[in-house]
Amino acid sequence: MFGFKAYFWNNRVTIGGETYRSNEILTACLNVKTEEFSGYLNELIAAKKKLLLREDPGVDFCDEYNGHVQRAQSLFFKIEEIVGELPPYKKLSVNPSDAPLLFDCLNRFPRFWEDGIEYADYDEYGDAVDDEDFVNEYGFSTQDGEGYHYFYHQKFEPCLSALEDQDPEILLELREANESIGALFDSYITVMRDLIHARAYGNLLDGYIHREDRFLKAEETAACFTRYLKSTEQKDSPERIAFSGSMQMNYEVARLDDGKEYLCETYSFDSLGAFLYVDFFRGLGRSYLPKRCKNCGQYFLLAAGKYSNYCDRPLKDDPAKTCKDVGARRKYDDKCRNDPIWRVYNRAYKAHYARYLKKKMTTAEFEQWSRYAVRLREQAEAGTLAQAEYEATLKI
Repeated sequence: MFGFKAYFWNNRVTIGGETYRSNEILTACLNVKTEEFSGYLNELIAAKKKLLLREDPGVDFCDEYNGHVQRAQSLFFKIEEIVGELPPYKKLSVNPSDAPLLFDCLNRFPRFWEDGIEYADYDEYGDAVDDEDFVNEYGFSTQDGEGYHYFYHQKFEPCLSALEDQDPEILLELREANESIGALFDSYITVMRDLIHARAYGNLLDGYIHREDRFLKAEETAACFTRYLKSTEQKDSPERIAFSGSMQMNYEVARLDDGKEYLCETYSFDSLGAFLYVDFFRGLGRSYLPKRCKNCGQYFLLAAGKYSNYCDRPLKDDPAKTCKDVGARRKYDDKCRNDPIWRVYNRAYKAHYARYLKKKMTTAEFEQWSRYAVRLREQAEAGTLAQAEYEATLKI
């Protein structure tokens, strides 16, 4: 249900006609607030156990079953809403919100549900009611594409006689029903686990890959990953990067978003987690990496170019500026506070700027001096201009 096909080419991946940069989808997943997801996951696991049918159900099981179905379906909707806002599902032509209802799954096995229909309401062939207006507390009559009427359950009360029947054919159908129910729950359980486990990538990135605030060389990356594996070998699975789900890989020619055809590595993933694993290591090798912004704390995508600790998101209290603007100012202030060359430069800059504001320097004179001051600062940083001479010259 949450699987998809992905076409990889260089540092891009195309899914459902939409193209993303390597690790762009992981970046979005890392920014999802997952505090409630463990609760949803536990609810799903518990609901799955309660909804699997039994050969000896008992009265309490039957009385409580419909309540469990209704709560589980509400939880499915909630999870679909969360996942449907994330790439790639947000742009897929078929997203989780189009997935079959739990009701649809259970209606594939009508023999196991009470329907409240009296014998007189069936036709001479024993088929479901053919009155399209028929409705009762258990459901209603509807029509398929071929004009056949059938009863669609909306209330699910297990039929004791059917569940206790030992006919081999019914037992096989009971097993098929449980496999279908289990598979449906497993798809939601898996996507919740995948989103929770995404934080393991953040731990690797924050604690190892980005520790030196620069792009690492290949051998440095390998050493970081080795240290990470050793440090997490005793930790629970949510804290450790691991492949989840399954995939099939081949090569296909695909037309990408630039209109050109490429021979792509093509993967069919059965889960989000399987995709994130493959895409992460492809991006890691190309320096396409999620990075936590040191100002807002959100992750952004570093795309191989200039390394940065700050993203381009607008500031909440000043939308005209970005986190990167804040970062540039902090970097400048840190240099002026800790570097004697920059401290002298900053002091001289402020003094000349004050002269400019008081009309004691023209704009052209101030700009000329600024360029001259930068050259002197660069010479001092390169060691070709002595500190004493540098300070004396800038005071002029």
